Amino acid sequence: MTSPAHFGSQTVWLVTGCSSGLGKSLAQAIYNAGHRIIATARDIASLSYLPDSSTVLKIKLDVTSQDDISTTFTKGLDTFHEINVVINNAGYGLMGDMEAITDSNARHQLETNFWGPVQITREALRIFREVNPKGQGGTIVQVSSIGGFLTAPGHSFYHASKFALEGFTKSVAKELRPEWNINILGAPPRHPAYDLPDGAFSQLADYIKAQDTWSDPDSCAKVLFDAVVKQRKRPLPTRLLMGAETIPYLKGEIKQVLQEIDEWEGETARCSLAF
Repeated sequence: MTSPAHFGSQTVWLVTGCSSGLGKSLAQAIYNAGHRIIATARDIASLSYLPDSSTVLKIKLDVTSQDDISTTFTKGLDTFHEINVVINNAGYGLMGDMEAITDSNARHQLETNFWGPVQITREALRIFREVNPKGQGGTIVQVSSIGGFLTAPGHSFYHASKFALEGFTKSVAKELRPEWNINILGAPPRHPAYDLPDGAFSQLADYIKAQDTWSDPDSCAKVLFDAVVKQRKRPLPTRLLMGAETIPYLKGEIKQVLQEIDEWEGETARCSLAF
């Protein structure tokens, strides 16, 4: 069991994708709490809502660029000398029939939603162990999606990226040594595609366009902020669902998997060498 350091006003947060939605709400919550924030976005002008302050560092970051990632961490350390919390929030949804999506667009989806967080996580782990005061550690939050558990038509590569991030996060969490005091949390917000009565791809477009309404970003930001800063009292889970609507969908998926296991248990057993 890790023993995370106290998160006070000197806590340094690095958040990706702060231009809108959850990232923007997180940046505002962190600043309003008096903590220090490294706010990033592909267009630095989109961060103008944050004031010029000694507790705010705004950086242009494209998460698909290793140079941008390295520069972001270097500038953050030069300014604040340590980084305590890293939130991988940047991402987007690619919609379309699988056969109609080009390889280039599909690969960019994976580069943004999966490989970007992977590279940022690698750098964060190094800093938590080697740069921060010994034993202080840190926290990583992967803003994933309920689309990392469930699937809908027209989102094949989006789901691929989120399933990959989910598996990556769970595996890395099991690799972390307790003495490092590093925690990693997956936080999947609600996705309205699963509210559709027939799940038809043709009805998804309007929902994708309104993705900032999938979960209330201000409420989610407060939940995430509180979970991180209060983890001494209540240790972080591996996964924190964002939005009550996600619960029945995930429970339904688990129920279906268990039903299929039971129905095909005999055939499964026949594949065993011990059968």
